[in-house]
Amino acid sequence: MKHAYFIILLLTILLMSCGKEKRKPVYYDSDVTEDETLYAQSGDEVVVPYRSEDGVKYVRVKVNGVEFDMIFDTGCSTTLISLAETNYLYQKGELGKEDILGVSNSQIADGSIVENMVINLKEVVIDDKISCPNVKATVSGNVQAPLLLGNEVLDRVATITIDNTNQTLKFNLK
Repeated sequence: MKHAYFIILLLTILLMSCGKEKRKPVYYDSDVTEDETLYAQSGDEVVVPYRSEDGVKYVRVKVNGVEFDMIFDTGCSTTLISLAETNYLYQKGELGKEDILGVSNSQIADGSIVENMVINLKEVVIDDKISCPNVKATVSGNVQAPLLLGNEVLDRVATITIDNTNQTLKFNLK
């Protein structure tokens, strides 16, 4: 019942929200104090470890300050989170009605087209090193859908090199 209430609440907020926000350029946080995490800057090379499980590469990320493991997925055009993670972020106060951008149609791996909610993640931080603000993410209605770190984030860097021997990803920042 609580799950159904949350879905109805999100859909109501979605219908009331005004217009779409223009996609913002990427900036890496370089103005930090001693008390803050030092994020990578433009031009830096950043090495991030990944965990491999059944041929799938997982990286550690923070979404709006909450830690998750996400699948490194160059075949996914957006970042994808499930309704379960969306609800969790909402319950923790890390996601609000102002973060709902609208809906979009997506083609999933089996070729079918589905309609999903689109939200703004205020910040996605990869391995406490790379800060990506204002990430447009698709919310899957499937609560068991995996979290995918897709090209909406990956296209923000100049190059990515995969080192399967050392299980690392090398990001060269724009």
